[in-house]
Amino acid sequence: MDQPRANEIRHILRGQDFDLELIEELFKRIDTLDEILRDPIKLAELQNNGRGRQVFTVFYEPSTRTRMSFEAAANNLGFAVVGTENAREFSSAAKGETIEDTIRVMSGYYPAAIVMRHHEDGAATRAAAASNVPIINAGDGRGQHPTQALLDLYTLHRELGRTKDLTVLVGGDLANGRTARSLVYLLSKFNNIEFIFVAPESLKMSDDIKLHLDERGIKYTETEDLENLLPEADVVYWTRVQKERLATGVNYEQVKKQYELSKNHLALMKKDAIIMHPLPRINEIQIEVDEDPRAAYFRQAAYGLPVRMALYEWVTHLL
Repeated sequence: MDQPRANEIRHILRGQDFDLELIEELFKRIDTLDEILRDPIKLAELQNNGRGRQVFTVFYEPSTRTRMSFEAAANNLGFAVVGTENAREFSSAAKGETIEDTIRVMSGYYPAAIVMRHHEDGAATRAAAASNVPIINAGDGRGQHPTQALLDLYTLHRELGRTKDLTVLVGGDLANGRTARSLVYLLSKFNNIEFIFVAPESLKMSDDIKLHLDERGIKYTETEDLENLLPEADVVYWTRVQKERLATGVNYEQVKKQYELSKNHLALMKKDAIIMHPLPRINEIQIEVDEDPRAAYFRQAAYGLPVRMALYEWVTHLL
């Protein structure tokens, strides 16, 4: 993202909007915040930064990790939190109010930022156009989940020590997975990245992502055969089949069983590879895999707290 002047609004809308300079700056701050979280005295001092200000968390779709980490991150910085976790049903959206009108009203209450998850693609961009305060996209339909992409990238930084020179296998529901889309956009900024997309025909990666990679000369392979290419992967990024977003005619029960990571797959993987998942997990990674040190998905989720603290600091000009 281009660094705006102090009086300009900083939104977080798409994974590809993070530039390399900002990513480096954020990672340094996230490392520091991760240390502060373990020190009650330093954390108490940090909370003075946001005192007297508040953030709004507006979730039109269900969420556990994203909503709670955003709210915990706000509290850790001293911000008060005003939120709703079922805005699709219990806000004026149920009466037919547009997202633009909702955001105009909310931004008039002068929050430091509005964190929004929405069921429609592109809702965050529409909200930003109507807002006088920063909008943070916490997931919009099949579109993007940029803060998840950044914490996924940070996971690579922490677990593997690098965000380049990687073969990344992305598997599962790629047609509907906004986390996978955002991560691919973000990783495409780094050198020597190669993707392996593993999905059934009905859940293949969308053409806009593949066009983006083609334009940048980034190699990718599409396959339905997980076992054949699994030994090449440095990162296995697995996703659940999103029943709520499946196209008409796609058999959920059939596709969800088509790809499940089991203990047998671990024997095919590199010894220093990692397994990631944005969660929630349903049955696409068997519980027995959790015991393997390469299973990084719960550590990955934990990184969401300092990542979102740093993003709050950035959008509110504290960083």
